[in-house]
Amino acid sequence: MTPPQNPSSDFYSLASPKAVTVFNVSDSLDVAAACKCLNDRGFCILRGLFSNTDIEKVNSQVEQYFAAPAIAGAPGYVKVDHAKKLLNPFTLGGPVINLLLDKRVIEIVEKVMNSECILAETVVKFDRASSYTYFPLHSDFSVGWAKASDSKQKLTHEDLLDPVGIGGALYLHPTSEGAFCYCDRTHLLMSPYGQKLSKYPSTEKQAILARKVRCDGQAGDLVLFDDRGFHGPDQPTNADRTVILLDYYRVDTLGRVQVSPMPIWSSDIAGLCETQLRVAGCGAKYLVDPLKYSHTRFRNNFLYGFLSWLIENSYFHLHLKQKLKNYIWRIDK
Repeated sequence: MTPPQNPSSDFYSLASPKAVTVFNVSDSLDVAAACKCLNDRGFCILRGLFSNTDIEKVNSQVEQYFAAPAIAGAPGYVKVDHAKKLLNPFTLGGPVINLLLDKRVIEIVEKVMNSECILAETVVKFDRASSYTYFPLHSDFSVGWAKASDSKQKLTHEDLLDPVGIGGALYLHPTSEGAFCYCDRTHLLMSPYGQKLSKYPSTEKQAILARKVRCDGQAGDLVLFDDRGFHGPDQPTNADRTVILLDYYRVDTLGRVQVSPMPIWSSDIAGLCETQLRVAGCGAKYLVDPLKYSHTRFRNNFLYGFLSWLIENSYFHLHLKQKLKNYIWRIDK
């Protein structure tokens, strides 16, 4: 189906959306049906992909990492604003690999894209309950999109005729309030007024919001969605949320590029097949220098200089103690 190019097209006369389509894949996976749903509606839930054991182990690891921030090499989370804690999931190692590089998910993504894909970005994300919306509904791609301001490659209208990216939201606990939301079939619009819904004319904005579906799910559920559609967390909300977010890019459109390189434990690499290595980004180029990646944003915080000074001098007392011992030893001698 050719996406409408006119924001006043038939999209706005569609019937009200129904609840999210759930595919329970515990016994078997209907790949064709999942692909059709993604093409038609732009999103679906895959249930039963992962074992409870893997989900529990990953949750246990996440809990340990989210207990404290990463400081001077000590393991922990990254902080970029008040409401969120972030962690690269590959840092966890072990069973998380089964969640990030599942071959069944890769098959669905590549069939929908009609192209090879690459895992361009992924993060474990804790969203704090909030009385205001701090991450509004948005689309990830529109005409002229480029990940970096100095990038020469920008998306065209023709590029957007195919799914440029397929996103994923993997729930680590039962999630309803605060869950991922998707505006049904808005991937067909191709973001005619840009990625920010707040910039849309009132009529179009209300029509898009009327198609918002909250994707309530169980622990281990994976929401797959077309990045061209409008999506985001259910906010405001009284519930915290922890998810693993994934984003697969279409290689035929963007090339073998990732947003930033993925650090993977050497002990995990041996267990990856050729397809998983390819999707994990083996040999890929990247769009954003890791020193300028969003996870480094704390360097702009007013506390960064003071905390850096504290860390730089955190072992000074041991240095002073050793110098004093050495001085006394020379005197005694």
